[in-house]
Amino acid sequence: MRLITSLMATYSIETLWSKLWARRFSPDDARLRFELGGEAFDNTSQPVPRFLQALHRSSTIADAVFRENCVALVAWNGREPNALDYPEVKNGFDALAATGFDAPQTGEWKSILYPESDDDEPYVWTVRSYDISANKAARDTILWHAIADEMPVYPSAPVVTFLIDPVHAIMLHVYDDRGMDIMADAAARLRDTYTAFDGWLLDYDRNRMANLF
Repeated sequence: MRLITSLMATYSIETLWSKLWARRFSPDDARLRFELGGEAFDNTSQPVPRFLQALHRSSTIADAVFRENCVALVAWNGREPNALDYPEVKNGFDALAATGFDAPQTGEWKSILYPESDDDEPYVWTVRSYDISANKAARDTILWHAIADEMPVYPSAPVVTFLIDPVHAIMLHVYDDRGMDIMADAAARLRDTYTAFDGWLLDYDRNRMANLF
């Protein structure tokens, strides 16, 4: 905890997140891509097995990556939660908390998550950070909502989430039930994860990932 607090004072979570998020798809993109719910299970006829596989894979990899330090980022763009799930909750942060997510908030800022959006005016998101270093339940709750977002699985808060190790500069982002990215400021930081979870890597991107090492 002291290490995270000290590092956040000199190299903010917002700065680290912005740096790693901006590098995706760029020439210096150090990123692993994983298949989560696909392959064997269909989203229409087998949503529960697909969801369970995606949650298992993302949680297993997160266990390996975030052994000591973990900060959760939760972003909300003003979209109201599903009234059937949360009749008295008006924002994504409260909807997340209503499912049992409980962790100390450490920061908040505004950002455009998707500047390349086709919208005339891309959404400005409110981003909050939470220290969840010793809280696996909170971490898996974050993963649950990231995977459930576009699936017939409830509850599902309307948020976008990230997990960051601020000491080793590694970030995990589940974009939906299909897959997950793990990014770092240097490819070498991803080598152990690449080797340990080779069987879950996204096949069509294997050549690019192999070239990282």
